[in-house]
Amino acid sequence: MRPLLPRVLRLLFPGTEGPFVFDKQQVIWPSKPASLNLYIHLPFCRKICSFCPYVKEVYDPVVSAAYQGALLKELDSYRRLWGDVNIESVYFGGGTPSLTPEIVESTLSWIAKNFHLGHEVGVEIHPLDAHSTVLGSLKNSGVSMASLGVQTFHNRLLSMLDRGYDGKLARQACERLVQVGFTTTDVDLIFAIPTQNQEEAEADIETACKLGISQISTYPLILFSYTPLSRHLHKARATMPSWWVERQMLRAVVKKAQDAGYQRTSIWSFNRPGTIRYTTVTKDAFVGIGASASSRTGDYFSLNTFSVADYIKAVGKGSPMALATKLNTVDKMAYWLFWQCYNLTINTDIFRSIFGRDLPYRIRAFLSLLNLLGMTHRRRNTICLTDAGAYLFHLIEKEYTQAYLKTLWKACLQEAWPCRVVI
Repeated sequence: MRPLLPRVLRLLFPGTEGPFVFDKQQVIWPSKPASLNLYIHLPFCRKICSFCPYVKEVYDPVVSAAYQGALLKELDSYRRLWGDVNIESVYFGGGTPSLTPEIVESTLSWIAKNFHLGHEVGVEIHPLDAHSTVLGSLKNSGVSMASLGVQTFHNRLLSMLDRGYDGKLARQACERLVQVGFTTTDVDLIFAIPTQNQEEAEADIETACKLGISQISTYPLILFSYTPLSRHLHKARATMPSWWVERQMLRAVVKKAQDAGYQRTSIWSFNRPGTIRYTTVTKDAFVGIGASASSRTGDYFSLNTFSVADYIKAVGKGSPMALATKLNTVDKMAYWLFWQCYNLTINTDIFRSIFGRDLPYRIRAFLSLLNLLGMTHRRRNTICLTDAGAYLFHLIEKEYTQAYLKTLWKACLQEAWPCRVVI
């Protein structure tokens, strides 16, 4: 049975037929953009976490050095294409970027010399790396925003996720992060972990709030069939929390964060008032650097090969791009609206300035229905999702992960250079 979300999108955005197809094709890059957002993937880890679906491999110094060189070569290909463009933001994800701070430092130094680098520079940090030497080095190299992958402060759940540290170390890592003085300090938490109860989920939020973290990102655990945790739970006949338990957990953590003075800035993130949000996924246009990195520029959405070894070889010979799909105007509208809903607001003036027209009739009708159901409300030219609307989009985001990401990533993990992926 085909996933539901693609069919719903086709219904709301008429004008294209059939599934989305990613294949090998020639991408026509746009002319020099006014600015760029960069995502740089660093895949190296101490060990492989059982729940992580991203491209990663155990750290090897020889491979790491070769990968570092390949990153700079790929970046240079864009310098030769566009010249010294303005880089609005740079985010390093993984993997464990804080395991290789030398790659972060050298890459930022290269970007600063060859482009115009802005001040929004974010790095994902593992609690085991959150000591003064690494944190100070990252901050001195230009990192302004740090995201700490805590996941939970409870020892029992940390053991289930095989994180390699306990709750005490996680709290100490948060304290050091705050002391360093990054512009934004984000803590990543997971809820709806098997056997987790609502009190534990609330306590995680409460702990992060008390530690003075400026942003809390809390995501439901989404199982990918190809991850070890999924296989382990199946073998142990353990189950994920029911949808009702997950809903109650989400409702509880939202209330706990808001009661502590945090503002909900997306379906899964909360910020202290006045803080800059740490976000890698909501940029309208971006270029991905590294193995498995995706790019959304001009009329195309593309992905690099997921194989680290093949990525290093491909950059030396030409392009590491494995797959791409061409987006028409309707696809771009759907993409833009999807991430605006994730951010909980749709500004109709911005939509009109980008696409030169009002929202499509079916979308306006759908939003009006949501308004009648209490899922949205309107402030002048901005449509805002209520908590009920945010829960609806929580479900849509999970469906998107299953319908799009899991299908695409699984195919790219199985084969370094897949010919075609149909969603």
